[in-house]
Amino acid sequence: MESGAEELKFSLSEEGFDRSQLPAGCGEPGTDSFRQAVTAFFQRAYRSRGGRVDVAFSEGRIDVHWSGSEEQQDVLERALALIAQDHRAEARGLLETLLLLEPSSAEALYNLGLLSSDAGELEQAGELLQRCVESAPGHTNAWVALGMTGLRASAPERARPALEKALELEPTNPYALRAYGSLLLMQDEPKEAVVVLRRAQAAAPTDPVTLLTLAQALIAADLDAHAAEADALLRRVLQLAPRGEIAEKARRASQRIADHNLRRSQGDGLRPAVVEGLVQALQIYGGLSPEQRQAVLVEVSAIGEKGLPVNQPLRSYTLETLPGTFTALQLACLIEIGARQVLEMADAGFGFEREMQEALRVHQGGPG
Repeated sequence: MESGAEELKFSLSEEGFDRSQLPAGCGEPGTDSFRQAVTAFFQRAYRSRGGRVDVAFSEGRIDVHWSGSEEQQDVLERALALIAQDHRAEARGLLETLLLLEPSSAEALYNLGLLSSDAGELEQAGELLQRCVESAPGHTNAWVALGMTGLRASAPERARPALEKALELEPTNPYALRAYGSLLLMQDEPKEAVVVLRRAQAAAPTDPVTLLTLAQALIAADLDAHAAEADALLRRVLQLAPRGEIAEKARRASQRIADHNLRRSQGDGLRPAVVEGLVQALQIYGGLSPEQRQAVLVEVSAIGEKGLPVNQPLRSYTLETLPGTFTALQLACLIEIGARQVLEMADAGFGFEREMQEALRVHQGGPG
């Protein structure tokens, strides 16, 4: 055995370890369950001394090394650095070790709770974050994270108390405001959500998730009244986050606004401009080879991913795969027909079902 004021090392055989110190059913020496139980034993034994305990196994021996010279905060800092580098499994191991040594470490509980939540382990995340707020009741972000586990679990009734507590602690916290606005929207309170999300936008004006959620709340509250504002927010979202899930949600919402505006401008019946555009698209695709159809669809879909202002007939586009110029509505019709004929999809999601039936009748020369 070696010892010093800040360090202690010793070794013993696995067979010689007093197994009465371990839980029943932990397995035989040399097994993983036995070694895990021994590791937990020494970590508990040195918990009150702080520092770090390393337990290693080799050739039937147990090597224990305790060092008091390395502060636990250093372990936390290394774990946070690993999270920033997206080495989550390694970070998780460090945080779990730190919790064995210091079960009430608020930052370890908080960050381990976040990792669990991101991994979809919502029950475990909730337990860790609950322990965190019990250990550190003033930890605003932990309350936010606890509320988010409820939202992710589609349990807003569990999320609300945690988010309200977060806002009580820090009324301008942008994450708390954003999460609470999402909660209100989930509970079919869009007007109340708009109020909260405007505060979130003021606190974090360049956060694309906040802008997207505010746009969704405006659409849900009153699309007629808020279409222009919501559309402007969605364009900003696509500038800040042009790819990924956020961008896809923004494009779907933007398309909903465009379709709404088009219907409002042309009444509740069939939209002649859409029928005409679909007929034109059917004629264009009918004169192309399969390879040419594919090329056209790829090009117009790439343009469509950036958003198509179908209610702006004066704006025109040129294509490399087709001659002439096209409006945004005509491009949408090319995407619709391409999705059906090239990709064999039911539709492209533009809401052109009624107009599609009429366009097919006209294109096929059916009776009026």
